[in-house]
Amino acid sequence: SEQRVQLLRSELAADAHGGRELYTINGDVEVLHVVSGRVAVRFADRTVSLSPGDALTFPGREPHTWEVEGGSPAVVLWVIVPAPWSGSA
Repeated sequence: SEQRVQLLRSELAADAHGGRELYTINGDVEVLHVVSGRVAVRFADRTVSLSPGDALTFPGREPHTWEVEGGSPAVVLWVIVPAPWSGSA
């Protein structure tokens, strides 16, 4: 019943990505936790590579994109606060 937090579990194909262009989401905080596989998050000034067990926290309004690395699928958890539909953003 909590609407201020969105939690997504994503099973990503080996070639999955968030698009070639940087984007933003309507949230104050975004957390990416890698369960399996490897995922890179690209920002305007840096790229952060994540392995299983790693987590990255950043402002959702910071332009970014992501892609699965290593030629294998990945499983990730995304947490977005506040949830885009909550009206609190």
